Amino acid sequence: MDDLLERLHSFRDRRDWAQFHTPKDLAISVIVEAGELLEVFQWQPADAPIDPSNVRKIADEAADVLIYLLLLADRVGFDLLSAASNKVDENELRFPETQTFGVAKPPKAT
Repeated sequence: MDDLLERLHSFRDRRDWAQFHTPKDLAISVIVEAGELLEVFQWQPADAPIDPSNVRKIADEAADVLIYLLLLADRVGFDLLSAASNKVDENELRFPETQTFGVAKPPKAT
């Protein structure tokens, strides 16, 4: 992940784009790219198989989301992988298997 972030910094800095990478703008970019990812699935039945011709588009849009998330985490000052790991730890406690196995909507917090 560090190598990727280094490449992103180099790419950004060679174009003098850091000035445009405010936390707000990076967060907006995450949503824009996530919307483009969602667009691939728009109007498809929920159980439709993935069209092999769309795999590249899905990968490209998911990569854009990841790139902007990494840049946002870097700009704000946190490690994205550590934050994700901590969130999984929290969810393990919040959604115990005995109460949530096979349930799409977890029980309300008490």
